[in-house]
Amino acid sequence: MRLYLTLILLFCCCNSFNYTQNRLSINLGPGYYLLNSENSNMIVGDKRFKWYVRFGFAYQKQDILEGSLLFEYSYDQSIKEDALIFARTSEISPDPIGYTGADVSIINHNFDLDYVQNVNEIFSYGFGPSYVITNRVVDIEPLYDKLASSGIGVNTFLNFSFPFSESEDYFFFTSKIKLRYTHSIWFDEGNRKLDDYSQDFITTELLMGIGYSF
Repeated sequence: MRLYLTLILLFCCCNSFNYTQNRLSINLGPGYYLLNSENSNMIVGDKRFKWYVRFGFAYQKQDILEGSLLFEYSYDQSIKEDALIFARTSEISPDPIGYTGADVSIINHNFDLDYVQNVNEIFSYGFGPSYVITNRVVDIEPLYDKLASSGIGVNTFLNFSFPFSESEDYFFFTSKIKLRYTHSIWFDEGNRKLDDYSQDFITTELLMGIGYSF
């Protein structure tokens, strides 16, 4: 949580810098887990978290330390239905009378703070720290179990932007390839014993969106 507050503070402090142009953008696209430590967890069963859809928005402030500073928030959710199957029995016989499936979900809130450098008017690249809030949810009637955690890491990206006009303020199309690694630093353990438990994620994302430069 301290890192998250630090990121917000740094972002707010950027208002003290002079600038010539800012950018607001929204983006959407697929993501893929190159590494997801939850896939080795027994509660996932024989299913694996791989693809997901990610939505985000970003604010970029220009002319900071001969580059620009970008703050980006994104959200993604992956659901594996019937990851575990449980047999229901009666009080009379141990033979199954039916089956119930447990759904397992991973929900991520991603906060990235990046230093950005322009290659030219179209291409740019960036890198910086990441803070991720993760909720792993196991849902099986009547049980709903949520494990909340947070992690820190790094991210890097290559961005392509194309303006729709040549005016001083303009709309633009943007496309981005992004790579992020995070490692867990905190868990809301509750009654769990998580001494040797950790979460590691490596994701890659291909994003497209629109923005406004002003």
